[in-house]
Amino acid sequence: MEEPIYSHHQRALWLWILVGLLLGGCALHWMASHNLFVLLFIPCLAALLGILFSGLRTQVNSSHLKLSFGLGVIRKTIPRSKIVQAEAVRNSWWYGWGIRFTPHGWMWNISGLSAIQLTYLNGKTFRIGTDDPDGLLIALSKGKE
Repeated sequence: MEEPIYSHHQRALWLWILVGLLLGGCALHWMASHNLFVLLFIPCLAALLGILFSGLRTQVNSSHLKLSFGLGVIRKTIPRSKIVQAEAVRNSWWYGWGIRFTPHGWMWNISGLSAIQLTYLNGKTFRIGTDDPDGLLIALSKGKE
């Protein structure tokens, strides 16, 4: 396995706040209704969200850019040879977080508004949300295989 030139993990603080609110709401609802379904379903849903989307890891090596959410169940690998341009951009707040289709193409974002926009050989674009746009741009500018 090739050693990465760049590796960065951005955590999703907003998600843990949401998980806390879900669990708190579940506890309050259960205390009022003693509904066992709510007591079991909501915490399981909150745990699943936490596992799948707790952060976004971005790794760059000489041949690929790799992205993965949470524990890595949801992941994407982009050959660097497919990328013709990378530039720092700012997302609009209404693009949201997660995996989204925006006016600029697909976007993977876990938090914040800063992003790197990749332009592929075929002209399509893809955005990666990051709190380290300078570091990611430097890594992408380093030699490719």
